[in-house]
Amino acid sequence: MKSKIAIICGLTVVLAVVWFLAFNQSATNNLEVNFFDVGQGDSMLIKTPLGQAVLIDGGPDDKILGKLGERLSPIDKKIDIVLLTHPHADHVTGLIEVLKRYAVDLVILNGAYLATDNYNQFLNAVRDNGAEVLIAEAGEAIHFDKNLEFDIIAAEGGGTTNGSDANETSIVGKLIYKDFSIMFMGDAPAKIENEIMVYGDGLKSDIIKVGHHGSKYSSFPIFLKMVAPKAGIIEVAAKNLYGHPSPAALNRFAMAGINIFQTGKNGDIRVLSDGFTANIYKDR
Repeated sequence: MKSKIAIICGLTVVLAVVWFLAFNQSATNNLEVNFFDVGQGDSMLIKTPLGQAVLIDGGPDDKILGKLGERLSPIDKKIDIVLLTHPHADHVTGLIEVLKRYAVDLVILNGAYLATDNYNQFLNAVRDNGAEVLIAEAGEAIHFDKNLEFDIIAAEGGGTTNGSDANETSIVGKLIYKDFSIMFMGDAPAKIENEIMVYGDGLKSDIIKVGHHGSKYSSFPIFLKMVAPKAGIIEVAAKNLYGHPSPAALNRFAMAGINIFQTGKNGDIRVLSDGFTANIYKDR
């Protein structure tokens, strides 16, 4: 059973309610997922009904610090899990400062090493933070409670990668809360989409975090048909050098009847779900 999704623009009363939820998670059954407008990069914050915080990627700079300051309690400087989908700069750079400022219980990596200064700085920050490190493997799952889990669909890391093939090492994961689900694609290209189609109906999700900022090399029709999302969210800068999202990808979404949201156009995007219905809130 798939969830009913409503789309709501950034009204003051709505934002006030969401702000209240940010610091009173123990009083609600809502799952909250924030897709941050961090420019040309990815960063998402999951807040569970039990109050756990999971940060997926950190964007291309320290803008994420301001975003976290808005969504997390200023008193408890803690993040339960930091997950890096892959070691490209537009996903890892912001995590360096996050790890210096927040206590982190667990860091999840894909196992791929990229010999860049900022990835080495990230690894040093992980070490200095003292967080436990887990190398993700496809088929694993993180269980937050009986109703909420994060399934690892793909994790192609291992050994040293270069800049050109690092996208193929992206961790792909599916967040499942009761009857509601979100697929997180990292920067996975068509090659990974084809490989994970062996999951069949297990890929079906209500929302998809679109792969690789809406690149023409991701989000192919056969894959979108299998996931069958009602909405897609693209993390992308309003103006970027790559032409993201590509007209080809946007056309595929339109042909599939998928509502698309872009952080570059809509600002921060917030999803709230009780596990059966979901609301999508846009800043603009």
